[in-house]
Amino acid sequence: MLLLPTADVTVLTRPEATRDRQNNRVVDWSDAERTTYRARVQFLSSTETEQQGDQVITDLEVFLPPEAVVTAVDQAEVDGVTYRVHGKPRVERGAGPIAQLDHIRIVLREVTG
Repeated sequence: MLLLPTADVTVLTRPEATRDRQNNRVVDWSDAERTTYRARVQFLSSTETEQQGDQVITDLEVFLPPEAVVTAVDQAEVDGVTYRVHGKPRVERGAGPIAQLDHIRIVLREVTG
């Protein structure tokens, strides 16, 4: 059980890659399996860079219920915006009286520009 869920988060499980006409590996995210969870979402940061053109990088911290299935290669949607899972999901375990606070922590990243 999470304390104070704040949003619905839809995890998009990465489908198998296929090959295009030039034999490049491509992933068609429109075929992704979608699973929605109630989660706590917190804003982490938003930075702007001009090294590779104007880019804005936004990171969110998301606390999913312990039964959620998510990997480092998946994507997730929050409030209509699609983010990539950034790094490996971390399972957090509560102990004793806070055992109900088990959750999976992920960081989501969106890069625009």
